[in-house]
Amino acid sequence: MSFSRVPGADNLYVGGAWALNLEGHRQKLYDQNVTHVLSVIKFSFDKWGEEAKRLKHMSIDVMDDSDTDLLVYFSSAVRFIENGLYPSANDEDKEASEKRQARDDGTSPGGVYVHCAMGISRSVTCVIAYLLYKYPHRFGGKQFVPSVTSAVRRRQTSKEAVQKALEWVREGRGAASPNDGFMRQLEIWWEMGCPAESDSAVEQHPIYQKWLYERMLKESRDIRQAPEAEQIRFEDEVELGDEAAEAEADKADGREVRCKKCRRILATPKFVVPHTPNPTERPESPNCAHVFIETLSWMRPALEGGALEGRLSCPNAKCGATIGRFAWQGLRCSCGEWIVPAFSLNRSRVDEVAPRRTDPPAIRLPPGRNGNL
Repeated sequence: MSFSRVPGADNLYVGGAWALNLEGHRQKLYDQNVTHVLSVIKFSFDKWGEEAKRLKHMSIDVMDDSDTDLLVYFSSAVRFIENGLYPSANDEDKEASEKRQARDDGTSPGGVYVHCAMGISRSVTCVIAYLLYKYPHRFGGKQFVPSVTSAVRRRQTSKEAVQKALEWVREGRGAASPNDGFMRQLEIWWEMGCPAESDSAVEQHPIYQKWLYERMLKESRDIRQAPEAEQIRFEDEVELGDEAAEAEADKADGREVRCKKCRRILATPKFVVPHTPNPTERPESPNCAHVFIETLSWMRPALEGGALEGRLSCPNAKCGATIGRFAWQGLRCSCGEWIVPAFSLNRSRVDEVAPRRTDPPAIRLPPGRNGNL
């Protein structure tokens, strides 16, 4: 089948390039009021002549490869699809609300065709990105409320949400099957809250920027090299967006880590990397001998030398005690869990304590007083 309709009220179609190369299929698209074409492949209408004027076109030239960054295009792709299905008020003779109303048959007023080469991976990925953006309530579970759900909750539901959206598309196109890399990018898109307020919304998002950083670290590990000094991301120097800050706040109830010798604070709770002991790997060592933390600015002298691994020392110049080690290629904790990259503090060299309260203490009233003045 050259093209298929995505289930639902949207006049949205997905398929391969054949639908645009065969005249008979093109006429079927016209009959369905398709006015916009999103090509997730290098495609041109130059040879169409005057007929090309019937369509608005956007082309994203990417390969169907799990390492391809398609995520960065999601915002612009979603905005293009939305504008095609529900035209905005660009002319002054009609109100935007009128243009966004459904047609008499209950479908969207406009029509969009999203295609790649075969209509299996790239085009389906962009369609799923749109569905997650447009109808989050369909894919978030019974208790999912997009307006109040935390970033942590979105991360927990990302796999389920993307899989549900894929199954939705497969009801109309059974061959739909994005590659594993694109599926992961869709999960990240969901974690980000599907930002589409501008074409550059993804590129500017802190979660996307951290994902790019992790990809860079993986490339460095693959060639067994430490990242360049100017590429290292120190998490305590990164300005977080609202959603990322919200996710960090959910981790703030833990314990801060201090040097056992001088009591210098090494990491607050939000920079502690949680990991789960693996009793099946090493049942004789159920407890962890390490505390793993994010890359922090006090590590700069140890990391900027370009070593793949090395020691971590207390940043207090009067102390300088060896407190742990780092390994860009990762470390296996005593509990059996692998952490990559690893910035490990030895539990025998540090203390974990509850953070000091910053709010003022409650006023204690004398006996017999109920607080009324």
